[in-house]
Amino acid sequence: MSSFLLITLALFAMTLMLATVVISWRDAIKERKVAPTIPDEDAPIISVIVPARDEEENITAVLQDLFAQDYPRDRMQVIVVDDGGSDGTADRVRGMMPLWPQLQLLESAGPGKKAAITTGVGAARGDLVVLTDADVRFGPLRVRSIVAHWLKERSDLIVLPVWTEGSGVLGGIQQGEQAALLGMAIGTAVQGRPVLAYGANLAFSRAAFGAVGGYQGDRFASGDDHFLLQRMRLSGKRITAFHFKDVVVTAKAAPSFSAFLQQRLRWAGKMRGAGMAQIVGGGAVLSLPWVLLWHTMRFNFVDRIGDHALFTLALLIGAWGCWALPPLLLIGAVRSGAARGANMAGALFGLIAFTCYAPVIGIAALFARPKWKGRTLHPRA
Repeated sequence: MSSFLLITLALFAMTLMLATVVISWRDAIKERKVAPTIPDEDAPIISVIVPARDEEENITAVLQDLFAQDYPRDRMQVIVVDDGGSDGTADRVRGMMPLWPQLQLLESAGPGKKAAITTGVGAARGDLVVLTDADVRFGPLRVRSIVAHWLKERSDLIVLPVWTEGSGVLGGIQQGEQAALLGMAIGTAVQGRPVLAYGANLAFSRAAFGAVGGYQGDRFASGDDHFLLQRMRLSGKRITAFHFKDVVVTAKAAPSFSAFLQQRLRWAGKMRGAGMAQIVGGGAVLSLPWVLLWHTMRFNFVDRIGDHALFTLALLIGAWGCWALPPLLLIGAVRSGAARGANMAGALFGLIAFTCYAPVIGIAALFARPKWKGRTLHPRA
């Protein structure tokens, strides 16, 4: 058996293992149960925290979505924490407060989203805290559905879905990327091995937040979702996932390539705070299709006649199928659970695009220090 065939067998085995993992995420998502419900008389007091920095254009809409929630208003405390902004965000909130006694506006006790969240948690009256970014939209059943899941599961942290809405080629790429990552987030959480969460839509027990020390000692200004998830997991807290159309929040896709690049650099920069296993595993997954492409380009059927040419060709085709098909099935399951129509052609294009840009961004993030609204997010030390 030649070395070429041995390498082909190894690549097929690796893609098959990856496919098995991704399909297991898809299966976990497809096994979701009917969303639980609660009557008004059983609804507990909960606290919704909205960290906001220079969100004058968006804050009114997200507060309107919260005001319209199908949940007893006197049992839903809403806390907007102004994270040192310089626009009219605070004025917009103050304008709604006279007609909404449960709405509060606080100044963050320190710079950064983590400090803003910590400030909000300190003022929270509810045992359950729901995080909401100031630039997302959602339906009227979101809070009631999250609370019903929490009461049923008694979760310390709930991984919740975020959907990206965009138009054109760039928007389509971001939708596909977000759907695949959401599939990984929900699938791994359902399996009891969570690796990803979204601060734009996250719920946790106030007691559990205090028990793990909140964000105390974190060096990064961003990554509130990722690092809180890590702390909860390492502390043995109960983490669940709830992927259902009523709890989805929708975020706008980055409008330009420059904004898209900066956003991905911010996200990838969080990995410097991840464990070595996640970094090595992520690097291996991103490298696999490139190694497979290099090996495929070396294959010449005529030259391989007499050296199991047909078998080698079948292994290469199988390897590519194992690499491409499971993510598409995962994206389909995610879209179905979020009540979004299927777009497999766009998903395939997005998968190919992600394969091209993700390794570049991953490497660049090791050196770049991106800024968000005037702040450097990832320190050098």
